[in-house]
Amino acid sequence: MIQKKYLLFILLMIISKEINADIIIFKNCKSKEFTYKKNDYKLDLTNGIVTREYIYDEKSYKKLRLNDMTIQKNNTSKKGILEENNLIVSEISGYPAFYTQMIFDIKEAAIKIKTVLNNTEGISLMSKCDNVINYKKET
Repeated sequence: MIQKKYLLFILLMIISKEINADIIIFKNCKSKEFTYKKNDYKLDLTNGIVTREYIYDEKSYKKLRLNDMTIQKNNTSKKGILEENNLIVSEISGYPAFYTQMIFDIKEAAIKIKTVLNNTEGISLMSKCDNVINYKKET
């Protein structure tokens, strides 16, 4: 009887380990161009999705509304991600001749943007974050 309980316990531990998901959160990301009340990125590596939650402060919101009336003060957006060459990158946005891609740098607590125009590549800093949290999410 004790062996059955022990085997069941081991089996449950193995199963629970298999359903854990790696989650990385970039907290309080700051930009040179805009200021935020909140700007966080949650990377779900198991499902290949990054969720961005942001709230512009009043100054940045007014500045953005001057050029685009569809801008929302706070929003949540999702985008596909994948691990590539020891980096976490977003799906490509744009057309074959010109596209952008986000690069999440855990060591530097930074989010960079890669732009490609006619096969010419450039990488620049988009946001620097206060903290990067890495944890296992149990489902």
